[in-house]
Amino acid sequence: MKKIFCAATLFPSLLIASGVIFASTDGVIQLSDVSDSLKQIMQEQKDSQGKPPPQGWQPGQHPGGQPGGNHGGQPGGNPGGQPGDNHGGQPPVVVPPVTPPVVVPVDTTNARNAGIRDGSEVGGREGRREGRRDGSEAGERDGYRNGTNEGDTAGRNSGYRDGYGVDQSAGTQRGSVDGQNVGSNNGTEAGKKRCYSEGYTDGYNSAFATAQQLGLQDAASYNAGYAKGQADAAVIEAGNGQKAGYQAGFSQRELELQNTTLDTKAMRGVFAKSGLTTGLQIELARNGYTTPEEQRAYQEGYREGYQRSYRHAYEQAKREGYNERYQMAYRRAYDAQFSISYRNGFTEGKEKGYQDAYNAAYNSAYSYYYEEYSRREYSDQRAQGLSNGRAVGQQEGFAAGCAEQTKRGYKAGYEKMAAEVYPGAFEAGKLSGIAAADRYYSENAVLKVFNVSFYDENNNGQFEASENVMLKAEVRNFGFQKSDTVAIVVKSERGEITLVTDLKAEGVGGRAKTVVTLNIGKLYDVVAPNSDTLSVTFSEKGRIVGDARQMYTRTNANKVGVVAKDDTWITKKASIWFPSQVAVLNRGDKVIITETKGDFYKVRKSEVSSGDWTEGYVKGNKLNLQ
Repeated sequence: MKKIFCAATLFPSLLIASGVIFASTDGVIQLSDVSDSLKQIMQEQKDSQGKPPPQGWQPGQHPGGQPGGNHGGQPGGNPGGQPGDNHGGQPPVVVPPVTPPVVVPVDTTNARNAGIRDGSEVGGREGRREGRRDGSEAGERDGYRNGTNEGDTAGRNSGYRDGYGVDQSAGTQRGSVDGQNVGSNNGTEAGKKRCYSEGYTDGYNSAFATAQQLGLQDAASYNAGYAKGQADAAVIEAGNGQKAGYQAGFSQRELELQNTTLDTKAMRGVFAKSGLTTGLQIELARNGYTTPEEQRAYQEGYREGYQRSYRHAYEQAKREGYNERYQMAYRRAYDAQFSISYRNGFTEGKEKGYQDAYNAAYNSAYSYYYEEYSRREYSDQRAQGLSNGRAVGQQEGFAAGCAEQTKRGYKAGYEKMAAEVYPGAFEAGKLSGIAAADRYYSENAVLKVFNVSFYDENNNGQFEASENVMLKAEVRNFGFQKSDTVAIVVKSERGEITLVTDLKAEGVGGRAKTVVTLNIGKLYDVVAPNSDTLSVTFSEKGRIVGDARQMYTRTNANKVGVVAKDDTWITKKASIWFPSQVAVLNRGDKVIITETKGDFYKVRKSEVSSGDWTEGYVKGNKLNLQ
């Protein structure tokens, strides 16, 4: 191990250029971390050379030891501290300081220019080949598509224009004849219907009004409604009165029982515990670029020359290939599609021209003849409508008058009977309700919960990390029987609290009350400072007897870090040199930061996290502070 560190101290550039990666039994140290550590060791060695020796130092003495000592702190001692033992009796070896070698900068101009030249040649050749290929493919595709589309449009429009006027005269002649015939027939039917409807309306309205007046004077209808109203009221209002009285009596008695002072019994509170790099090695070797600086310069130049030359050659070749192939594909597709679309357009135009001419002639003739025949007077239809309307109006008018008389009688009879039966039914129901309340309260426990509150354990008004949260409530039993155990369920909206399960309170005696004090849970030691809401329900025999909801504000004096990535190491030492892993955490895990040491945080495990580790170190850039 000493030899490795010495080599790292003397030749850091050699290690970096050759790409050495150190490994330990606990993991792999990346090259970038090795480079940073080597620089730190070199700086520490330089600093130590410029410092004066400590007071009392003797030649041949190791730092921190006695003259002639060997790590043990005793004269002539060894690491075991035994006197006289000095590694086999050999005198102590004094290691002289080593001066770091002077690094001479490497001229990389030729390597970079060679890289640009080689990259430009390869990039231009590949760009021309691939640009020509892609341009031809795109030109063929676009030329075919555009030629087909434009040939279709031009052919269809030309054919439609030539075919439109072919059959217009025949359409006009045929449409005029059909419009005259249909217009005459429809107009006649509409005129007959109009006359019939007008006659029906006149006859119905006059007959309905006369017959309705007769129905409103029908005594038999009134009497039938009156009798029906009395019969219904005798049943309905008796039931309404009984129900309303029962509810009033039960509520009255319940209020009296709950307002009466309870026999208070003391009860103790219940507590619960709660890139481009391929193919470059041959060129590098051929040109003699073997140093890391020359290799990087050649690769950067090659990349720059390749990209610039490739893009220029690609775009030019693509344009040439596209234009050449586009014109050929366009003309071929245009000519083929034009003739097909012309025939289709001619047929479509011919049909459309005939139909337009037909519709114009038909509509004109139809409107004229429909207007003429629909306005004629059809006296026989009017007389038939008048007769039918009178008959229906007389029948429906009398029925409507009788129905109104029946409603009047029903209302009068219902109101009279209701006034007679409701009061007595109400009083009887009230007495029944009072008796039912007395019986219920005497035979059962009737629980209600008052003054529910959550508070912090030390009662300083702050809900702090790692602190217990308490619940206090008053449970009253207004019944005369002792209640069963009261089950208590607490929930948290954010969930950063360890809640105690199976919370409960002892049964409350009849006509008594008790104060319940419970530890309902403990806030996480990594809880996020924020507001939260706790809710609680109280139930007895599965029935909820009370509930409450309360907001509170949390505080956390701990410095909490949140792991930013999966597979983050927690190590034994604040170092990248064989640090020894103690735990692996994933994104979102939280730890408590206890100390800052250089680029590392010293952390300890949260009370709510998993694993058997206690504390360790983690790089600062692996954590996000909460």
